[in-house]
Amino acid sequence: MGYLSQVRAGGKQYIYLTEYCGNQAFSTKTEKHIFSFGSSDVALVKMKRWDRKFDKEFPNQLKEAGYSQVDLKEWIKTLETGITKNGRKFTYEKKKRAVY
Repeated sequence: MGYLSQVRAGGKQYIYLTEYCGNQAFSTKTEKHIFSFGSSDVALVKMKRWDRKFDKEFPNQLKEAGYSQVDLKEWIKTLETGITKNGRKFTYEKKKRAVY
């Protein structure tokens, strides 16, 4: 299953769902971004909205990849606490609340 990761670009932090994929032919990358939650100022807001309206708003791409509301709640918890389910630190820039 996937885990949350972050990328910094242009002075912003972006949150992604990433999966480990091992060594790929013609590439040294061992992971790939499955889904982008957007910049850090909207990612948590989006996730909480999806949690409230899971059946209607949770992206089909994530459903088809096998992710559920349990996974969504874990991602929300990671962003809120700064600790992953494996106990690792996850640095998340909490900015002013965005309207989404």
